[in-house]
Amino acid sequence: MSKPTMTGRERILAAIRHEEADRVPIAPRVWAWLIGEYGSQDLAMHLRVLPDLDQMHPVDDGTFNTLDAFPDTYALPEVKVEQRKYQEGDFVAVERTFYTPAGKLSDRILIPPSGREFGVTPNEVRTEHLVKGPEDLAALRYVLAPINTNYDRLAEPRRILGDRGVLLVTVRGAVDHNAGHARDMADLMVDYYDNRSFFDAQLAIFHQRSLAQVKAALEGGAEFIFGCWYFTSLSAGWSPAIFKEVFVPLIREHVELTHRYGAYYSYYDDGKLAGSMDLIACTGVDVLETCTPPPTGDFDLAHAKRTIGQKTTIKGYIDLLHVVMNGTPVTIEATVRTALEIAKPGGGFIIGSSDSFREGTPRENVEAYFAACIKHGRY
Repeated sequence: MSKPTMTGRERILAAIRHEEADRVPIAPRVWAWLIGEYGSQDLAMHLRVLPDLDQMHPVDDGTFNTLDAFPDTYALPEVKVEQRKYQEGDFVAVERTFYTPAGKLSDRILIPPSGREFGVTPNEVRTEHLVKGPEDLAALRYVLAPINTNYDRLAEPRRILGDRGVLLVTVRGAVDHNAGHARDMADLMVDYYDNRSFFDAQLAIFHQRSLAQVKAALEGGAEFIFGCWYFTSLSAGWSPAIFKEVFVPLIREHVELTHRYGAYYSYYDDGKLAGSMDLIACTGVDVLETCTPPPTGDFDLAHAKRTIGQKTTIKGYIDLLHVVMNGTPVTIEATVRTALEIAKPGGGFIIGSSDSFREGTPRENVEAYFAACIKHGRY
């Protein structure tokens, strides 16, 4: 006898509680595909185009990130900013100098055009980073904008979302778009060995900010924190030993703070997880994504279900490139069916994707993915 139909919100919360819902929640990342197909990936577009998607919709926490944004004017008290933008081949070059009470900082960024060979949301290339050495950290504090504490901004997406799913507030870890953009990642890794106090000081600045962002979001009524930690992934080059020593305690602080407010913590790493998933699960995260399988990743779904699957909800898994984009409806159904046979029993699984379905993915493949998830995901 089939279970009564549940809402997307009910379905997701049941999965996180390791209960069997009416069916496994379907929550792939689809923003890049929506931009490519429709020119927009806002929440209303998600809801209109993909009615079977159980929304786990991330929103920004509202804190301005000087390292990631290049407006014409900057609201930074006590800081004078000189900025120059110009075309350099296919790229827009941005050169900035920040004059602070503690000294001068400068950086240079190349911004590629979107919608071409670089993709719909291409990453910038940093040819000069703000932080060149320990002497820059005092000035760095001046160029980091105040933490947003006004969460009235959640009301409208909550109204639009209704019971179709849950809203997550995105807070990046100490390295993601933070220390890893202020300083070159390779230099940051060398700092761990050559100047440990400098390495620790960089992470401390951004970790304390990220904790303040988590706290502000929770006090503003956030039910879920979407924690981004892919710059600390083993795929980024960190060893399992460094991950355990340095990053696990930081993750645990995020999770424990979130749980004190009765909220859930969803951990995002779209890289390899075989060497870190047990460590991540031990921090108490509620959801672990994207759980990318071979050949792109190394996630063994059956092993994960046996080991961490009783305490951590696994989300993602279906390969966006080799299965959904370049596969066929037949291979997509077979992959989805196998994944659900492994991970569906007992709840604790949200079927998704290894990252966003990409622009150029055939529409019939996307439709085949959702059809297979519904067909084989019912309890």
